[in-house]
Amino acid sequence: MVCPPAGTTDWREVIVAKLVLTKDGKVLDQHFLDKESITVGSGPENDVVVPDPALSPEHLRVISIGEDHIAENLQGDGGTLINGQALSRQILQNRDVINFGSYQLAYVNTRMAADIDLERTMLIQVIPREPGAAEGAPLFAVPAMQPPKVRLAEGYVTIEACESGFNQVGERIFLERVVTTFGTPGEQLVLFTRRPQGYFLYHVEGRKQPHVNGRPLVANAAPLRSGDRVVAAGYQFTFSSK
Repeated sequence: MVCPPAGTTDWREVIVAKLVLTKDGKVLDQHFLDKESITVGSGPENDVVVPDPALSPEHLRVISIGEDHIAENLQGDGGTLINGQALSRQILQNRDVINFGSYQLAYVNTRMAADIDLERTMLIQVIPREPGAAEGAPLFAVPAMQPPKVRLAEGYVTIEACESGFNQVGERIFLERVVTTFGTPGEQLVLFTRRPQGYFLYHVEGRKQPHVNGRPLVANAAPLRSGDRVVAAGYQFTFSSK
C-alpha cells in the first residue's frame, strides 16, 4: 500500500497527477487531474485559469487516458512550449514544464516518481556487499547493464468506411506510434494506444460511443484483438495485429 508523504493528508498527492501553475517561481494554483479532460486558458470557465490576456480563452487541454495524460495545444501555433519545444499534442512525463508567456505549468505525477524511487531502493537492497564488510562499506562494483529493449506490439487498421473522406476505403494505416488518433478534437475523438502487451482503444470525447464487434465500448476503453471490427469517430475499421 502506498502511504501519503509525511505531513500530507490529501491522498490525491500520491495517487493523482496534477498541474502546478507558477510565475517567477511562485506557485499560483494547482489542479488535480481527476477527470477525463481539463482545460487551461485565460477564460474564467477553465479548470486552470491563467490571468494573462495574451492567452486564448481556451488555450490548452489535458486529456486523461488510463494512467497517461496528453497535452493538446488548442491554438495550433508555436508559441506554447513544452520543455523548450513547440507543443502540438504530446504524452506528458513527470516534471514536464509547459511555458506560455511568463507563466509555467508543471506536470507532476508523484505516483510515477514514487514507483521509480521504490524500484531504486529495492535494487540497492539486493546488491550484496563484500564478504565481511562492515555496514556502510562500499557495495560490490556492479557492471553497467544495458536496459532491456521493450518490444511493442505491431498492428494496423484497414479502413472499411470513412464519413469524412480523408481516407480511402481499403487503405491500411499502420499503428506505429504510441498513440494514434482518429476523429476531430472537440467533436469526436478516439485513440489507439500501442503497448508491449498489445493495442487498446480509448474513447476520448464525443456523444457517439465507439463499438467493437457491434458492442459499445465499456468504461471508454478496450483491448483489441486481431480481426476486431471497430466503428468510431466516423470510421469503420478492421484491426489486425502481426
